[in-house]
Amino acid sequence: MQAAAGSGAVLFLLYVLFFFNNDHLPNRVRSSIGNPPPPTAANATLDFGAILYISMPFRTDRQDALSLMAAASGLKLTMIEGVDGDTISHKAEPDGLPEKMRGSRLGCWRAHANAWRYVIDNNLGSALILEDDVDWDMNIREVMGLWNWQLKYNNTIRWGQDVKKGWSEECPYGCDWDELFMGQCANKPNDERLDLHQTYYDPNGPKLEDNLDTFKKEITQVWNMTQPDQMRITSPTFKPLCLQGYSLSHRGAMRMLYHNGGYLGLAAPIDLEIAWRTAEGKLSGYTLTPPAISAWRVGGGKDSDNDPVTDKEEIKASGNSGGKSFGLKKSVRKNLEALLGKNYWEEMKKKN
Repeated sequence: MQAAAGSGAVLFLLYVLFFFNNDHLPNRVRSSIGNPPPPTAANATLDFGAILYISMPFRTDRQDALSLMAAASGLKLTMIEGVDGDTISHKAEPDGLPEKMRGSRLGCWRAHANAWRYVIDNNLGSALILEDDVDWDMNIREVMGLWNWQLKYNNTIRWGQDVKKGWSEECPYGCDWDELFMGQCANKPNDERLDLHQTYYDPNGPKLEDNLDTFKKEITQVWNMTQPDQMRITSPTFKPLCLQGYSLSHRGAMRMLYHNGGYLGLAAPIDLEIAWRTAEGKLSGYTLTPPAISAWRVGGGKDSDNDPVTDKEEIKASGNSGGKSFGLKKSVRKNLEALLGKNYWEEMKKKN
């Protein structure tokens, strides 16, 4: 683990030196009076008030994996229990709930709503919310620290030419967002405002070929990137799909709960409701492409808690050793064996 952390620190230091001696930093920033501080690795909660992950109480297998992943990459996680939708009283259902939304879809909404309430009730400035079937890069703290820097010190989407206006803000990732998406499974930007985006080099970013097809298409056909390897795009959130990883500010959590079933009604799966509210302008923020958080798939019934299958034969999967994720340069899950695996007796043979 120390070796992995050390290599990540060296790589990040090289990037800082590279960044401040090359053209990736706009002239308007470099030539202004004073300079912003260099990018630094994020803290154990990725510079948010907390990292919350949603997991059904019986998915101890996923909880074990997340404990290992967090320890390997230096993160601190807090669990929010998933909810069985069939246990929710009809009196507590959101207004206008259609019959098709009962069961697992309702439980999924309630679990995310409980995470939003956690942010509100604990007066957190922000939180990252994860689902429990995810993967991230071993150097996730560097990845997110760099995005934090981009949104605070080089946010041309918000400030246009005068990015200096944001330098004095104390909020991580800037002070203007309700939501940040860095764990979507697909992303539809606003076709009418494709001018609102910016790109930057990330030494921990994936090659284009390692991304899901949906992100390959977005990178090359929407953003027209000609040198896409290890480049990331920030754009205003419009219609993200899936909730594998997203962040909310305190006010964002309040807006999310208000608009999506906690006070007003709910008519569709929660990721669609969030996309619709965002496209309507009732929620706003930024989306990172390719995302820093990826889904982890092992195949079979283990991949979904919405699947009622309980037969042992039907649940069979490839297991974590055969699992896969996309869009990560150095998957933390795939590096657990290198970090934790050993054979004492074979090592002793080599020594003696």
